Amino acid sequence: MIAQLVPCLLVMGKIGWIRLDWDGRGHPSELLWVNAGLTTASWAKSNQKPNKSDPALWPGYRGSKRNGIYTGPAVKQYGEAKERISFPEIWRTSVGGGHSSMTIARGRLFTVEQWKDGECITCYNLQDGRGLWSYQYNANFRDNFGNMGGAGPRSAPTWDEEKLYVAGAEGEFTCLDANNGKVIWSMNIFDKFGTRNLDFGMCASPLIIDEKVIIIGGARAGKARDTVFAMNKLSGETIWKTEAEKQAYVSPMMVTLAGKKQILIGAGREFQGLSIETGKIIWSTKWSVSYDNNIAQPIVIDQNHVFVSSGYGKGCGLIEITENQGAYTAKLLWENKNLKNKFTSSVLYQDHIYGLDDSGSDNAAHLVCLKARTGETIWRGDNYGHGQLLLAQNQLVIQCENGDVAMVKATPESHQLLDRFPVLKGKTWNNPALAGGRLYVRNDQEMVCIDVSEQTNSKKSLVSSNRRLSPLPDVLTILLTGFLLTNGIGATCLGLISIRE
Repeated sequence: MIAQLVPCLLVMGKIGWIRLDWDGRGHPSELLWVNAGLTTASWAKSNQKPNKSDPALWPGYRGSKRNGIYTGPAVKQYGEAKERISFPEIWRTSVGGGHSSMTIARGRLFTVEQWKDGECITCYNLQDGRGLWSYQYNANFRDNFGNMGGAGPRSAPTWDEEKLYVAGAEGEFTCLDANNGKVIWSMNIFDKFGTRNLDFGMCASPLIIDEKVIIIGGARAGKARDTVFAMNKLSGETIWKTEAEKQAYVSPMMVTLAGKKQILIGAGREFQGLSIETGKIIWSTKWSVSYDNNIAQPIVIDQNHVFVSSGYGKGCGLIEITENQGAYTAKLLWENKNLKNKFTSSVLYQDHIYGLDDSGSDNAAHLVCLKARTGETIWRGDNYGHGQLLLAQNQLVIQCENGDVAMVKATPESHQLLDRFPVLKGKTWNNPALAGGRLYVRNDQEMVCIDVSEQTNSKKSLVSSNRRLSPLPDVLTILLTGFLLTNGIGATCLGLISIRE
């Protein structure tokens, strides 16, 4: 029977009905259905007007400062007895592929998805999780390593003054009216500047500083040496460009170091500080990672120190930036292997770093706590997979790789898991968003809104899903469908396949 099923499953995979989840090492871990591919016709539309006065705000990748720290209304706190809290699910909806995060402003949620006929910038109503507008363009990114990193867009949209700035995985850059999706200006980064794409696609989210939008331009190609650009955010005209070596997957950040406001960049082989006014590199220090895969966001510890971390066996370190008569110097003070952020960024809380350490085996990334200034390991906790995490008050909100959400107390005393509950199904690499006391999570199949506010009523009934879920685990329906296909029972197979989306 198994011998009969294998060819059938291979055909189903080739057609695009199923996939094997894989984190890039070892053996594939889970057999899942794949969305047939969203289209304008199949996309669920909202019949309500968004609440423009909704104060919930998460304006871009990992929040307003890109540090993964939530500063909105209080979230529900767990008592000393570690009681279970049933957080109400507000809505759930199907989405397209990709690893883009979510951006929230003016009663709307923005993200980027891989639809059937291209990449699509989407806007959802925060009230019901259904679509308000979409903008689709021709792009269908697959990485250079046999789809190791998954298909589709990676970058999160950036919201600023009623406009949305989006970098697509294949270099399309678009500025839209956030209210209606109308394109204000657009370009292809590679066509305009002569650079080329990175192995895993364009991932860095645009950064807005005053009248500028800062864009990461990929890798050098031919005569093109400039890889970081500042454009006028209203017109798209070039303000400056910088010869800043091959870039990576880190999103630029505006920070103050050694008394100077600057742009902090994580390039392919070094970290850099750039002048906001001219783009000139004012300091740099080497930080080499296998395949130039710098991915995790750096963390500013204080006015002179930056914590950095990378996976692939690299580890973490502390960079010191000093100033002397207008000249800036960067020095790596220490380096160790206590925290290896593969593509998960860590958070800082009360002089301690909390992050997921790439543990060198399939689906393994353990939560660790380090002293921020010395890199000393305080504790090493559970395995949450290659997920993502945010800080909300004194709690870590962890989006686990398998789709669960975990709540962990942010304390150097010990690893204290407060709760862990299933939310999504299958590999989940997307960064969550947290705004107005509501947690937003997504992967390449679904997006869910959960009320985690202090005022949440744990007895509140869950809102029904926009998606009809399978009554059986995916692997069972897949195997059963494959068996029936193999044995030629077409009508029954069609009924089973309709269990999908």
